[in-house]
Amino acid sequence: MKIYHTSKLPGRTVVTIDGQEFLWFTGTDYLGMGHNEDLRRYVNSATETFGNHYGSSRNNSLRLDIYDETESHLADYLQNEAAIIVSSGMWAGQLVMKEIENIVQQQPTIARIFYHYAPGVHPALWGHVFQRNEGEWSEWASQTVRKINATDSDVAHILCMDAVGSPMVKAFDFTLLNGVQKPANLWLIIDESHSLGVTGSSGNGVAEQIDPKLLTKTIFVSSLNKALGIPAGAIWGSKTVVETVRKSPWFAGASPPAPAYAYALKMLLEQNKYAAARVVLMDNIAYFNAKMEGNALFETVSDYPVFCSTNAALFDHLLQNGIMASCFPYPSPADAPVTRIAISSLHQKEDLDRLAEVCKRFNA
Repeated sequence: MKIYHTSKLPGRTVVTIDGQEFLWFTGTDYLGMGHNEDLRRYVNSATETFGNHYGSSRNNSLRLDIYDETESHLADYLQNEAAIIVSSGMWAGQLVMKEIENIVQQQPTIARIFYHYAPGVHPALWGHVFQRNEGEWSEWASQTVRKINATDSDVAHILCMDAVGSPMVKAFDFTLLNGVQKPANLWLIIDESHSLGVTGSSGNGVAEQIDPKLLTKTIFVSSLNKALGIPAGAIWGSKTVVETVRKSPWFAGASPPAPAYAYALKMLLEQNKYAAARVVLMDNIAYFNAKMEGNALFETVSDYPVFCSTNAALFDHLLQNGIMASCFPYPSPADAPVTRIAISSLHQKEDLDRLAEVCKRFNA
């Protein structure tokens, strides 16, 4: 696999260090925040007040109010009780995995805990007795429900899963989990890194797809550095869960994200900048789908900006026609590479026309 290098952040296009220019159709900057002028302006202005970073614990005796203010706005955006931000999405997941048994054991009737890991779950949610599952998600979900229903009432079950499949994009049918007979003993941990800002009625992710009886014990984690463009991570759910995380030594001992970016996140939420970028993204997705109607080249899901293929030759074909997608093994070097195309809010209609034209030629 050839590696390409660039000295400048890609946007609509990317220029490699040897001078080649390509249309850039990959990455995870779905809302185009990498080049968003509002985000740049908010960060630049905030450094005057908050400095370049915060060299302290969030649980110190002196605390910056901007973190709490931002978390309140984020919880409102997510339509959830509470949220807390940390340094990265990976740490958000691992922090929850380190604290989940303390959270579960607040229920005094629980004597044992079983873990269930969905196929393809991101490494952020790899925890106790993790084993990779290569099966189909729907089959895993149905089998897991049967296992849960066959266990005693003093057993808690922790299900770890992604909100949407990555790198090979897949949608998951969360209604399959509704058959659990003892929902009080079930905890869901869902990684929203590839759905936050994109899916849901307002970009707030997959919460509205979860049965209300399961939602009270669902913990969401996410990178904020994909669609939302903020170098940080987040955890959200019930106030009890968030407060347990806040008191954790794993939270107290970890450096927080830069407060200037916390301020920028607050302002982008307040001013509905993400909503505006999402409108453009949805229009771009619909436009490209209309151009590719009837073409079975890709694995994709409805109203989602990622289009995948296991055919590595597609990546080379795109490159030869001035388009750079991505194709590499993920998450481990032993995994099969996936050719992955991602549309963003930065793309223009002529970019999408060119992408559709080149893709159709490959599939002719």
